[in-house]
Amino acid sequence: MQKEEFLQLIDKYLAGQATAADKEQLLNFFESFQGDTDEWDEIVLGVKQELEDRMLTNIRQAIAEPAFNAQPRVIKLHFFRNVAAAAIILLLSGTAVYHWCIKNEQQKLVAQNKAIVKHDVEPGDNRAVLTLANGSKLILDSAKIGLLNQSGNTSINKTQDGQVVYTADKDQQQNGPVAYNTISTPRGGQYRVVLPDGSKVWLNSASSLKFPTAFTGNERDVELTGEGYFEVAKNKAKPFNVRVKDIKVAVLGTHFNIMAYNDEAAVKTTLLEGSVKLTQGNISNLLKPGQQGIINDKNIKIIDVDTDEAVAWKNGFFDFERANIQDIMKQLSRWYGTEVIYEGKIPDDEFVGKISRDVKLSQVLHILELSHVRFRIENKKIIVTP
Repeated sequence: MQKEEFLQLIDKYLAGQATAADKEQLLNFFESFQGDTDEWDEIVLGVKQELEDRMLTNIRQAIAEPAFNAQPRVIKLHFFRNVAAAAIILLLSGTAVYHWCIKNEQQKLVAQNKAIVKHDVEPGDNRAVLTLANGSKLILDSAKIGLLNQSGNTSINKTQDGQVVYTADKDQQQNGPVAYNTISTPRGGQYRVVLPDGSKVWLNSASSLKFPTAFTGNERDVELTGEGYFEVAKNKAKPFNVRVKDIKVAVLGTHFNIMAYNDEAAVKTTLLEGSVKLTQGNISNLLKPGQQGIINDKNIKIIDVDTDEAVAWKNGFFDFERANIQDIMKQLSRWYGTEVIYEGKIPDDEFVGKISRDVKLSQVLHILELSHVRFRIENKKIIVTP
């Protein structure tokens, strides 16, 4: 391709006028400079980093747009940074996955499907175990709709839409010691619970929440492991506290997400609405909406973030924002209940895109394979190869 042609293609692409053939030609031209960046003429072609950033902006805008075509479409896009980042556009409509890819790539992946998938894996669903104060356990996914248990002045019900609702009788005095329940989700499970004060909690896979059957005293305290999204009922007279390891998240009434898996390097609290105070030991900090608190090694770091990415799991999809393959595999392992094995060198690609959590594991892996990372599924194991 001549440089003049490249400049014309860039203009067409950024204006949204490039055809599939134009995009393929453009990306092939970009790829030709991957191993030899000294050949890139910034005077003629422009600053490569700036062009990539502008392309990334286009991708993010495309992800946010609704898909109206009922037929899946696929078009591969790459980002060409030092780590050979791969950007994938995925548009969602209902439970279908809409992606862009060059047609021959799509056909090639379909042909590969039989070879790499020996035992496909269904996506996770609403599954959890409720452990009562007396130690008895209720399997929520198989429990009948209606009253599950009566604990003192609090009734526990399972609703038609698959959530557990605690209802406290406010007219009666709570007698005796406080009773605690724990709701736990397995790998491949999620669940939603409404606490006695009306606060709503969504639990992600491999997570648990311990809480009292009635909030007595001056504060409302719960304990979280794993990941949960909270919509806390407002009560200025009785603050709501989430205990995570040695961290305290204090709120009055707000919407926030806490990600605190043991295999993650840090605990991340993302605030969508209201305000929260993070405390670890003698260190504390306040979060504003649109901010995330990252706690690691006795340090609280506050950054601005895209809150949609943090709560994507609660809304039914994976949202990757320059995520590496290891971070992606952690999410897939939890949701599909699989083990991950790496053969050879771990790929250093990065990904941008959205993928529905309602699809089978093989469909997610095939989308990732558009960036030349390879996978096999064997007996609920994801095997990653260069």
